[in-house]
Order: sequence, then C-alpha cells, then structure tokens
Amino acid sequence: MTSLFLDMKDKNVLIVGTGSVGIRRGRRFLDTGANVSVVTKDINNDIKEEFIEKGAVFYDNSHLDELIDKCDLVVAATSNHELNKEISIKAKDKLVNCASDISLSNVIVPSTFNIGSVTVSLYTGSKSPLMAKQLRKKIQSVITEEDIMNIELQEHIRTLLKKKIEQPEDRKEYLTQLYHDEHVQELIKENNIVEAKEYVNTIIKKL
Repeated sequence: MTSLFLDMKDKNVLIVGTGSVGIRRGRRFLDTGANVSVVTKDINNDIKEEFIEKGAVFYDNSHLDELIDKCDLVVAATSNHELNKEISIKAKDKLVNCASDISLSNVIVPSTFNIGSVTVSLYTGSKSPLMAKQLRKKIQSVITEEDIMNIELQEHIRTLLKKKIEQPEDRKEYLTQLYHDEHVQELIKENNIVEAKEYVNTIIKKL
C-alpha cells in the first residue's frame, strides 16, 4: 500500500450509510468539491440539511446499483457488515473504502488535518486510532508559524527563479541558499514575510 493525494473535485462519490464514519467521509469529500450521493435510511435532519447545502444528493436503496455504476469512489459505511461487504464486492472495479473491513478496501481515508498550507495525513494500518490522534497532536506542536511562512516564501522564490534559471538543479541550489540566509530567517522570526519577499526579490534581480 502506498500514500497518494487524489484530486476529488467533480468526481462522483457514493456514501452508503450515515453513521459517524459515513458523515465524516461525506463532509470530507463535499469539502473537496466532489459530487456526493448519499444512500441512507436514517440521518439527523441538521446534518442532512448541511449536506444538501454543500451539494449532496440523497437517494433510497432502490438506486444503489445505478449509483455504484456511475460513481468513481464508493464508501460502504453502514452498520451492517454483510451489506458493506456486498456493496464493496459490487463496486470491485471502482475505488472502494469499506469502513468495516479493510481487506475489502483499495482506498484508505486517513486522518487528515491542515496546518496553514501543510496537509498531514496519518494512518496506523487500522491498528490504533488512539495513537493516530496522539501523533496528530505531536505533529501539530512541532510545525510552527515560521515553517508556514518559509513555505510561502519558498513558493515565491521558486516562481521568480523559474523566470531566470532554466535548470531545476540550479534553482534548487538558490532555494537552499536563500532558505539558509540569516537575514531571511531573521525576518521570518519577526513575522515579516513582506520584507522577506522584498529582500529575496532584490537578490534574484541581480542574477
């Protein structure tokens, strides 16, 4: 198994079941801009309204086979393990996330969170959701605001260097030099990203 980030915008996602897992998955895919269809027997009215406002469409069980055929990814998240298995087998040619049996899944939806422009995903192989939460807290305590500003500054530098330097290896050398520039890091520590950009602009113009 390997880790991937998939652009789910405008992809068709089917969520079957709206327990805690189905709701979490539904929210995540709606927030990425996916076309989310939901099959459920029972859902909290407030959550249903939230999903509809975000673009989700609700169906009953009679549409299940049709929805599986047209979707790109299926999330089987009912409380009935046998039904989840049946859905996963029907969707074998699709991307499948089976909440009750990882062996029926070819896609894992890990614990994911953002710190500024950094996206972090954690997966413990279903061994310990508790440790995934603990590791999340550790990572959140390690990544600082300075790190986030450095990412923004590096993006700015890369954009400028692409107009000046053709070879990626040469651009990488300048990126490294400017990252380790003492004045750059002083400005970052002072939370002065604007002046840091002006400073690197001056250096790159001379190249």
